[in-house]
Amino acid sequence: MPWVGNSSSSPDYMAVTCFVSPDDVEMAAQVLLDFGLSGIEWEDGQPVQAPFTDIPLIPGKPFVRGYFPDEPGFGKIRAELERLANEHGWTITMDRIRTEDWANNWKQYYHPIYLKDHYVVVPAWQDVDGIDEDHQIILDPAMAFGTGTHPTTFMCLNEIIEINPHSLRVLDLGAGSGILAILAARMQAHETWAVEPDPVAFRALESNIALNHLKIHTLLGTLKDVPPDKVFDLALCNLIADIIIPEWPSLIQHLHKGSQAILSGILWDRREEIVRVVESYGGRITKMVEREGWAMMVAAP
Repeated sequence: MPWVGNSSSSPDYMAVTCFVSPDDVEMAAQVLLDFGLSGIEWEDGQPVQAPFTDIPLIPGKPFVRGYFPDEPGFGKIRAELERLANEHGWTITMDRIRTEDWANNWKQYYHPIYLKDHYVVVPAWQDVDGIDEDHQIILDPAMAFGTGTHPTTFMCLNEIIEINPHSLRVLDLGAGSGILAILAARMQAHETWAVEPDPVAFRALESNIALNHLKIHTLLGTLKDVPPDKVFDLALCNLIADIIIPEWPSLIQHLHKGSQAILSGILWDRREEIVRVVESYGGRITKMVEREGWAMMVAAP
């Protein structure tokens, strides 16, 4: 894909989109892959349900899209693609994508995020005056989830400050960019573990830890990869309900009676499902906050 492995000399790309019938999505995908692409994106016109998302997404018009380097040889590819699209009755569009714009334009919309007690999330490419090092979280989220702008992350950050993880053993499960673990470590948690299964996010996680000059144990994997004898005082789970619910019985094996767990990424309409699973294992919800249709809870196992 265009955002992988680019340098300043990378070419622009042509985004080739074939609008097709739902029955032709697979065929159109194979047509693009036959031109040597290693990846494509598509919309099959079907609604997306859990576990792929906690929000049922409204399907759009079916399409298949691939990205080709905008180089002299693309002219022949373009002619053949147009011929094939005409043959199958597909509508085809081609749009130039500037690699530099793709990689960097989103950054203009990402600004410092001010939290409780003077803590601030600072984009790595910005200089912000008046923030001491002990209260800043330097972040370049890259392609990982967790910039602090989403209500779920924002609520988690402020709740970590409220709890104060100083001297606590902290587990960040599904750490993404590392923003929650970094705040916990910045607040002098005794020990912080950040667990993330996605390799792309994991690279961003380790990069952000280095930017903040903090010591955090990182683990490329899931909860099952955490050593079974590790016990934590505070667990951070900014996930979705369909992950939290099945993981809760395993998670509490890494907690003790005095531990707390911050649970977020939960649609407000699904909050009672989380309450039930926590209570079914002898725990209780000690706090619940709503923000823009999302729930954040603090659970005591």
